[in-house]
Amino acid sequence: MKSKPLHIKLDQKQEELKSELDMQDDVVFKQIFIPGYEVSGLFVFVNGTMDYRAFNEIVLDLSAAQVETRHRVSIEQLVISKICSVREQDVETYETAKEHIFDGKTLLFIDGMVKGYVLNLVKEKNRTFGEPSTERVVRGPKMGFIESLQENIGLIRQYSNHPTLIVQQQKFGTMEKREVALIYYEGKASDSLLKEVNKRINEVKATDLQDSGMLEELIEDTALTPFPQIQNTERPDKVLAALQEGRVVIMVDGSPFALMAPTTITMLLQSPDDYYERWVAGSFLRIIRYLSLFVTVFLSGIYISLVSFNPGLLPSELAMTIAGTRENVPFPPFVEAIIMEVTIELLREAGIRLPSPIGQTVGLVGGVIIGQAAVQANIVSSLMVIIVSITTITSFTVPQYSFGLAFRALRFGAMIFAAVLGLYGTTLFFIIVISHLSKLTSFKEPYFQPMDFIGKKTWKDAFLRLPKRKKGGDSFGPVRRQNS
Repeated sequence: MKSKPLHIKLDQKQEELKSELDMQDDVVFKQIFIPGYEVSGLFVFVNGTMDYRAFNEIVLDLSAAQVETRHRVSIEQLVISKICSVREQDVETYETAKEHIFDGKTLLFIDGMVKGYVLNLVKEKNRTFGEPSTERVVRGPKMGFIESLQENIGLIRQYSNHPTLIVQQQKFGTMEKREVALIYYEGKASDSLLKEVNKRINEVKATDLQDSGMLEELIEDTALTPFPQIQNTERPDKVLAALQEGRVVIMVDGSPFALMAPTTITMLLQSPDDYYERWVAGSFLRIIRYLSLFVTVFLSGIYISLVSFNPGLLPSELAMTIAGTRENVPFPPFVEAIIMEVTIELLREAGIRLPSPIGQTVGLVGGVIIGQAAVQANIVSSLMVIIVSITTITSFTVPQYSFGLAFRALRFGAMIFAAVLGLYGTTLFFIIVISHLSKLTSFKEPYFQPMDFIGKKTWKDAFLRLPKRKKGGDSFGPVRRQNS
């Protein structure tokens, strides 16, 4: 649309807008009459985006203007007084008018006036707050973010009213404008971190964002890794804990997942349950997660190595038992491991995509039936089914879903190395993974380190969750800040 000023006549405004929006059948043009002033007004909005109750109240107020009102205030003063609570700004060109219309705003034009008023009558369509679907806890808050950025920010403000909590918002996108919020505690987040985050965000301003996951990929340090370098969460308590640690939180309108940066591998293995239960139980569960990571990646590879290359390292009775289970299996251990692992991944993916009741049934019944049938058909050994079942269970212990996906993918790499080089290959793959993690960074902070990037005392919270009174008053994990 040409950037030309609005016409003074209402009929000309309507004709010009209709000529430019003739293909938009959901744009509504509604005229009203203001009897006290003998003039007409025109509302323009996209059908389905407006709060009709607030709209009707404005229409009734304007239509109730009496003749005596005309002698006290002008038409402009009357209109402004009736729309002051929802008025955002004025428009004077057709180009800006069209932008606001498709932004979900309502425009009001008055005959004889060369400007229009932008009214915020948007009725947002959001689901209600509920329990996070990807980060469930036994004990702790049951509140999770939703798709509305302003509602999410309000939820954070509700739990932290400290004046140093800073929220900076800006819009992204060339076709679809998405609002992005940068949240941090002033004085806790370092200036270098804020500068780096703002720099990376500004570099992707022209990108259309549908979810925070798209922004995460664009601002991370390196894309050539399976590991997430930015932690995501839909839990407000984890966001508040990250803010207290001096980290920066990034939220995107339309996404219930907040991004927290920088991130270390120890943060991705922490769960809110660690802090809401007794410290002994929290430490035990955390150790279990570290062991589960190793089992998830290397158990199948170790089995392949021992059976194919180094059976002499096994106790004699165990070696004979394994040989007995594989007596009629026509495939080498690597092939049967690949068959079972791929089958389990297919069942897991199908269970996610199907409706919840059906997905759970498919995952449980499919796994049991296929495993039993494969053993009876001598396609795989019974021990291989047990090993794959164990690695599948341990992969679910990782609190961060995207982090667990990375290790599920690495499992296949470990099996390939084991099938080619035996135990030497398994050890070599372990060294490669550790070396890769040691080189990774998250916003220029080391990714693989046993301590938080804020202070030296926080190493105590890396592998164990010690009692709070033993940590010198430091705040770790999802511990809510006391309002000052």
